[in-house]
Amino acid sequence: MSVYTGKFNYSPYASNENFFLDIPDGWTTHGRAHVFTTLTKDAEGVDKQPFFSTAYVLRSVNDDATSFTVRDLDNKDYYWFTGTRAGDQVTLSLYHEDDVALSTVPLEKVNN
Repeated sequence: MSVYTGKFNYSPYASNENFFLDIPDGWTTHGRAHVFTTLTKDAEGVDKQPFFSTAYVLRSVNDDATSFTVRDLDNKDYYWFTGTRAGDQVTLSLYHEDDVALSTVPLEKVNN
C-alpha cells in the first residue's frame, strides 16, 4: 500500500486543504485508488465539506507506472485525475466531465 499527501488548492473552493491518495493494491491497472480531501467552502457555501471520499481505480497505467489515470470504471463520475509518478512523488491533475484541468496537486509518499 502506498499513501501520498499534499495540499489541495482549487480556487475558490479549496485553499491549502489536506489531500490524500491511497493506492492499496499497488500500481496496477484496475487497482483501487482512494482520494480524500475537503473543500474550504463548497458551491452552496458549506464550510469544510468533504470533496472526495471516493474509491476510484487506476486506469491507463503505463508499464513503469510513471503516468496513470485515476477514474471510475464506467466514466460516470464528474471528477477524475491524471497523474505522474517519480520516485516518492506524485502529481495529480484534477479534471471534470468537460475534460478541463481544474487543479494540480503535488503529493509526497508518507509511508514505506
